[in-house]
Amino acid sequence: MDQDITSPERAPKGSTQATGTLGCILAAAGATLLAAIKLTAAFGATAWAFSKLAGLPDAVMWGIMAISMAPVLWATIWTAGRAWHVERRLEAGLDVDPPVFKLLHYWRKA
Repeated sequence: MDQDITSPERAPKGSTQATGTLGCILAAAGATLLAAIKLTAAFGATAWAFSKLAGLPDAVMWGIMAISMAPVLWATIWTAGRAWHVERRLEAGLDVDPPVFKLLHYWRKA
């Protein structure tokens, strides 16, 4: 097999990740909802399984579930800010930067 690999005469035109503010909002909202729903399900199932295995009453199980919502809320707020930040960077043609794991880091005015 005698095949040569050829490169294109010119590089293909790059595209943007999101198209305007609406695209950024939709992409960030999707990532935020995904994080919130999956984390809520995971923490809820873990609290339920722990309480059933330990033989705890239902009132204690609901208390554990309420307490487990704190990390879910933290992660959801952080994910919303990070997703918005990343979408705006991609729209501007910039590369994605390393994440900063502080709750309100992406919500401050820069």
